[in-house]
Amino acid sequence: MSSRRIRGFFLALLLLLCLSAAAPLNEDLGVVGDFTLTERSGRSVCKSDLLGKVWIASFEFVRCTQGCPQISATMERLQEELRRFPDVCLVTFTVDPEHDRPEELRAYAQHYHADPERWLFLTGDEKTIYQLLEESFHLPAQKNTGGDPGNAVLHSTKLVLVDRQGHIRGYFEGRPDPHSPDPETAHQYDLHQLKRAVAALERDPLPDFHAMLNTLTFALLVLGYAAIRFGLVRLHLSCMLTSLVLSFIFLVSYVYDHTVIKHGLTTSFALQTRHAHPPAWVGVVYYLILWTHTPLAAGVVPLALYTAYLALRRRLARHQAVARWTLPIWLYAAGSGVAVYWMLYQLYPWP
Repeated sequence: MSSRRIRGFFLALLLLLCLSAAAPLNEDLGVVGDFTLTERSGRSVCKSDLLGKVWIASFEFVRCTQGCPQISATMERLQEELRRFPDVCLVTFTVDPEHDRPEELRAYAQHYHADPERWLFLTGDEKTIYQLLEESFHLPAQKNTGGDPGNAVLHSTKLVLVDRQGHIRGYFEGRPDPHSPDPETAHQYDLHQLKRAVAALERDPLPDFHAMLNTLTFALLVLGYAAIRFGLVRLHLSCMLTSLVLSFIFLVSYVYDHTVIKHGLTTSFALQTRHAHPPAWVGVVYYLILWTHTPLAAGVVPLALYTAYLALRRRLARHQAVARWTLPIWLYAAGSGVAVYWMLYQLYPWP
């Protein structure tokens, strides 16, 4: 095979990788503005506290009798049905903050069995909340002067899905629509669409991409080693240089995933697999592999660059001496990356 064909093959392989990593973008309906409000526990909650999490917002008030009980029942159901997603939380904003102080919200939350770690209830300054609803969520809220406490505020019954970066990704009905020909069926369909959207946002596609990069890198390293043993220098060079590019892409993508997508949050093996109850020793093995994989994956790129530099400068004796260390480290970094992925996402999958 000519060197031109070899280069063409590996360029096509890289293009295929980039295309396979591209995921269709969900519709972006705007960004939630900054806010600082008070949770029912008394602690302050800011928008920054929710970055890195997928969350569902609802808008209710404690005295409400015109839809809020149904919305809260829907949120209670979602709390249970989305429990397998540890980074998904629910956030209820009161639209009657003058009455709904933290103590009222605590009693209301307790009535709906709200998990304080998964379902937040926020109150605060009325002007701040109404401005947030109007400018960020694009939903109405208006005081009703009719005198009925259960209908003191006219507000939307929509649930709002927000992604890890604070972008709104969809609006869904929080209760059966009384104007629908079949309210319950329509509501069930809307909830199904909401849960599908949550799963799509929660499922980070980059770990799959990283596993593919590591698998291809491992295979190319083995092929490149076999090629040089049989004297196929051009094939060896193409395999090793492609492996270097793949490792560099992996490193950049991994850093981007954990700093931008996950905002520095690490993926916990215990949380990821908590419903499968894996043996404790499996978690120990996982972390041992992860803690050796991470520094080696970061360090192998400059080491591989130096090894390739020696080869391209035709300092072959030095190249061979360094490659004896580079190759096993590189193989372990790639192979352990696949092992980490398999243990985290495949060994004990969510039920």
